[in-house]
Amino acid sequence: MGVNSLTVGLCVPALDIMALLQGRMIVAMSQTLRNPLQFLLCPVQTPESSAQLAEHYRPSFLRGLPPTRLKPKSDVMTVQAWAQFGTCRIYHRSHDLELLSQLTVWTPGHLRELLKMQQKLFLMSLQVYRFDQPIHLPIRPVGSERVGQYIQLPTPLSNRESLGVINSTAFIERQQQLFDLSPPLHPELEALQSELVTVRESGFGGMSLDRDLRYFLGWSRFEETRLYDSDLVWVRTLAQLGRSDDGVRFAQMANQSLDKLGFRHVYDDALSGLEHRLTIQSDSSSAGLLASEEDVKTPRLDIYCDAPYRLIGSCSVSYADMGSPAVIDRLIQLGHAYLDLPDFAQAVKVIFTAQPLTDSAENAAIKNGVNVMRPETLQRLTELQAQHPGSIDLIKLKPCLRSAPFGEEADVKVNQFIDDILQQLKIRASLILAVKDCLKNTGEESVGTDAVFFLYSASAEQLGLPQLTRLEVQETLIEMSSPLAGYLGRVEDPDALANRRSHRYYFLRELHIEHSSLTVETY
Repeated sequence: MGVNSLTVGLCVPALDIMALLQGRMIVAMSQTLRNPLQFLLCPVQTPESSAQLAEHYRPSFLRGLPPTRLKPKSDVMTVQAWAQFGTCRIYHRSHDLELLSQLTVWTPGHLRELLKMQQKLFLMSLQVYRFDQPIHLPIRPVGSERVGQYIQLPTPLSNRESLGVINSTAFIERQQQLFDLSPPLHPELEALQSELVTVRESGFGGMSLDRDLRYFLGWSRFEETRLYDSDLVWVRTLAQLGRSDDGVRFAQMANQSLDKLGFRHVYDDALSGLEHRLTIQSDSSSAGLLASEEDVKTPRLDIYCDAPYRLIGSCSVSYADMGSPAVIDRLIQLGHAYLDLPDFAQAVKVIFTAQPLTDSAENAAIKNGVNVMRPETLQRLTELQAQHPGSIDLIKLKPCLRSAPFGEEADVKVNQFIDDILQQLKIRASLILAVKDCLKNTGEESVGTDAVFFLYSASAEQLGLPQLTRLEVQETLIEMSSPLAGYLGRVEDPDALANRRSHRYYFLRELHIEHSSLTVETY
């Protein structure tokens, strides 16, 4: 889209603009067949009593409205979007209004009332573009009598900083649907989406399903399905914090990171009895567990998780701590005090530190099966989990942490574990795109395993991905077409041989691979 100046604005009811920005509809009322190519969407505040809203708008749209909306200022008009004119259609048959209602947010009764007053309905399809920031114009708000009319802007505006609400392909398809007055393709999913609006902000899962549904229904661009987990704000401080001198804060964040990964901690109430036992042991020992009297009073493992398996750990930001085997010895002694010998032997042991180990500390770590993990590696693990929930399988991580190499080399094996997960995500993303490309090239509604296998094989080497067997491709396609994954759809292949059950697949949504905020050189 080229950069142009906008000189006029179309007066549109404020709630209609909200529906356009949500992608729920792509049309607006006009009072003429002759419309400019591009224009601002200028909000008109229409009466909003509950009864009037129920008369004008469908319940599924009203459920998504915020409970309170800001009242406009008397001397400023705030605009959020502009529109590219598509085409204008006239609707004048009353029996078309029911289907038209299903494709918009208006009730059939409201459309009938408008048709009764105007004799004809001029509806124009709009490709809507949202500004990065709302624009405040020195224009007094206009009345509802100006709906469908154009007003001159005091100064031309640029359409540079804006993004289409839906992509051009979805817009063309939905415009044709309006021309044909075809009923919605997925009314059940539209109903599900309207029910989600009351719970979508209460959890990451609800938000994810809501955005995926809106993309699948053609109400949003793919980019909007990339959810931003707010935990990434603190996750991306782990590496920096691990290299600071704030050991207490780093230990707190390391525990929070393990929570994010799915470990269950033994919390303070459970630890109190263990600490009492540890204190008695320390007091009765001639040498004592720790050097200072203060340490004896409050012995504590920095990290103690009991599920899905036991993990004990220590966090160190001090070079002095890592200058001798003392930090390793301390972890081992505390671990023995907290756990019985069989449990201790089975527990995963980790020290999180940015400091290099001396030779003696490294030998102690290897001898005692202690993993040394850099803060950057912990951040990579947690960041991947935040970007792709469920991608870190702790049960699969367990043998990685319980097997050699230990010491500083353990950091390399954990990073390799992360890299392997990223490669599996890239393979799945590539197979999903292969299905999408096959459908685009053939024009068919679904595609078989063989076509996807050949297309993936042709591009795998160029993409730096491993070659897969046909069976591996088939198993991965089945995985990505499961209802819980929802990236592909799957139907039985009617042309498959009787002794060879097979499926055909169709595209639902892409798998976008997020990148770490850490550069390759960091870890």
